[in-house]
Amino acid sequence: MGRRYYCDYCDKTFIDDLEARKKHLQSAHHIKLRNLHYEYCRDPETVLREELLKIPCRRFSQYGICQFEGNCKYTHYSPEELCELRQQVEYIQTMRRKKQEQIPDVPSVEFWLQNYDEKHNKENDDVVHTFWSYPESLQSRLDLPPSMVKFKPEHFYDDNFEEWGK
Repeated sequence: MGRRYYCDYCDKTFIDDLEARKKHLQSAHHIKLRNLHYEYCRDPETVLREELLKIPCRRFSQYGICQFEGNCKYTHYSPEELCELRQQVEYIQTMRRKKQEQIPDVPSVEFWLQNYDEKHNKENDDVVHTFWSYPESLQSRLDLPPSMVKFKPEHFYDDNFEEWGK
């Protein structure tokens, strides 16, 4: 027996060969079930917008079933379900607004560079400014490896850097 192909949408298995798989993936039943699956993943705002434009499906309201299901041009949502969907969309929008309010305004890179240049052009160019600070708790420790010891001016006994990189 050869390999088997399992379709998650249709909950069906069959022999896995190119012809059979192609035939199955192009079948109306598979396409319908795949569309129904992705219908549940759609954005609630989009669903609400589309469903409000449609009129109710007579067949669905009478029998509870519609042969067209996801492809029906009429809505299958009851007024209560539409109201629930509207509340869900409003909740999502308010959460988005709250999230936007919580995000602080971050200055642009150009603004930051302009302020940085202004600040450092006014000061002495011989002084090197570091943008980090050395933790005070480490200054009193004597057991640190050389890579973690804070630099002091005495540590630099040779300032001839011209031969570096040659």
